[in-house]
Amino acid sequence: MISIAKAPALNRVLLDANNTEVVITSTNGSGFYFRALIYVDDVLFDEQGWSRKDSYTASKDLVKLYNAYFETVLNIYVENGLTEQTHLKKKIKITIEEKSLATDSVVASVDLPVFYFMYNVNPIHFDDTTKVQILGLTPPVVRVPDNGKIIFPFYVKAEAETATVELKDNFGNIINTQTTEVFTGKKVFIYSFDLTPVVLIKDTLYFELNIVCGLKSVTKMYRLIRFPDFKVKEIYFKNNFGYYIPAYFDGELEIQDSLKIDDYQEADGSSVIYEINEEAAYTINTGSLLQDERAIVNQITTSHEVLFKVNNDWRKIQTTTKKILEYRDKKHLYAQDLTFSFVKNGKVSNYYDVIAPDWDDNDFLPNDWLT
Repeated sequence: MISIAKAPALNRVLLDANNTEVVITSTNGSGFYFRALIYVDDVLFDEQGWSRKDSYTASKDLVKLYNAYFETVLNIYVENGLTEQTHLKKKIKITIEEKSLATDSVVASVDLPVFYFMYNVNPIHFDDTTKVQILGLTPPVVRVPDNGKIIFPFYVKAEAETATVELKDNFGNIINTQTTEVFTGKKVFIYSFDLTPVVLIKDTLYFELNIVCGLKSVTKMYRLIRFPDFKVKEIYFKNNFGYYIPAYFDGELEIQDSLKIDDYQEADGSSVIYEINEEAAYTINTGSLLQDERAIVNQITTSHEVLFKVNNDWRKIQTTTKKILEYRDKKHLYAQDLTFSFVKNGKVSNYYDVIAPDWDDNDFLPNDWLT
């Protein structure tokens, strides 16, 4: 007989990169082994042999079970809206079979309660019983220009309720409202809004964004960049939950090119160049950030993917920032140089026009474009 000593509870939503231990016991001793059949979204994903740590018990950590197989959607702002995100949340069903070593036949089996894994990169505390929570946008205050985009993902646990997002200015004027249909369950949504067409009142200082579900609400503040020192730079970074978030800085931008020349020497002593590799180094200064704004710097420098517009095309740039200032006594304004690199003569597919002809900056960008 097989029994479950430790496993996720029914319908729990857990993070894939966090530790998830499963412990199985059996009344049968030596001469038997466990085989795990793992289904993702009701399709068989993997079969694993779970070795026993003693004659009766097997323990398995499911950390990053599906991490390499999640497909993040690389997109720049498309249109205003509130849309459900299902691609980074997967249903997990596991059946444990106990087999005889002698005959390889199944002598017993048990199904673990069905649960869900959400994509994440770095382990972080997550409580799926929380009614409303923003996913992977940590600064208490986010900076945005008057032509910027507000984009953020959030998680909701509803009981025959709607989720409503309301954007207001500091005078209490409602700028935008989006509401889901009534639903029951645990869902992830992404909210997008472009400030460009909005006519702002002269003394607008900030925006307040409220997410409401039932009696629970969560607020995120957006501070308006009013007097930029330089032209505002827009970048997108992939956050810890796999969503692409815009960030805006008004510091100085510096671009330097470096060349690596590969050549060989011919028999007559002359040198022949056969390849020149060109790499651009980007230094983006954040401009002055208040203490409640600066957490965005850490999110960008630890992000695995950052996008920046190069020659009017969005390109993936590699972060090369080695250290950031976390805190200093009596310091209230922070400015940080963020450094990135970009290989100018990288690989280009011959199927460029076939893959996505006539795409513009607001369309989804296939990964092939950015390598």
